[in-house]
Order: sequence, then structure tokens, then C-alpha cells
Amino acid sequence: MKKLYLILLFMLTGIFHAQIHNIPQSTKDAFKGHWIYKAKYFTNSVAIDFEPGNNFATFRDIGTGEAPPLTLQAMVKGKLLIIPAKQHQNDYIELEVIKGKLHLRVKQVTWDKQGNMINNNSTPEEKTVFKRRTSKI
Repeated sequence: MKKLYLILLFMLTGIFHAQIHNIPQSTKDAFKGHWIYKAKYFTNSVAIDFEPGNNFATFRDIGTGEAPPLTLQAMVKGKLLIIPAKQHQNDYIELEVIKGKLHLRVKQVTWDKQGNMINNNSTPEEKTVFKRRTSKI
């Protein structure tokens, strides 16, 4: 009976002990903020924020401001922020800060009729480079 009690206690402590991986402050400092991309006829903007207690970043695609912003969750993987592809929502996205600029890389994903992702290596990767916005508009 004691063995059963100890096994149950051990299993319950594993369930209730949530592992929260702390995101390094250097990663938060590198990504956090408002970023803009200026083209000839439009300006695109995104915002990245880290909420306390969460092990992910909140990525908000503000765009040109004509449509409501799209909010996604980005996971930290090394020096990258990764937004996995979701059907009918977004493609696979990688974010990386290089020399003070945010490099956003998007890889289009193809889905089959059952909703499974088709690994398509022939699709080109789209890259956009954002600069940090120092003041809010």
C-alpha cells in the first residue's frame, strides 16, 4: 500500500509541477518593441512583446492599419522566434534580429485535403527586413 501511495504521489507531483522555461533577458531586449518596414507606397508594422510568466512571445502583425491586427504566439528557439504554420491562419514564420534589424522569413506551407502539412522544399522563402521604431505613432 505504501508503494502505491508513493507511486501516486510521484506521478501527481510530475503533473502539477509545470516547467516554465525562462526566456533570457537578452532575447527579450533584442526582439521586444515596434518594428516597421517602409516601402514606396505603404508602411508595414509589427509589435513583439513578452508577457511575464509566459514562455512565448506575442507577435502582433499590425500591417498597414487598414485591417485589424493579427496576433500570434511565437516560441523561442535559440536566437530565433518561431511561429509554426496553422491551416487557414498563417504560414511558417521565423524571426531573427541581425545587427539591430528584424529579419522576418516566411515559408509558404501547402496542406492536403485531410489537413496535413505537405513538406514542400521547392517553395521560395520570402524575407522582409524591419527597422525598430523608436517612437509610437
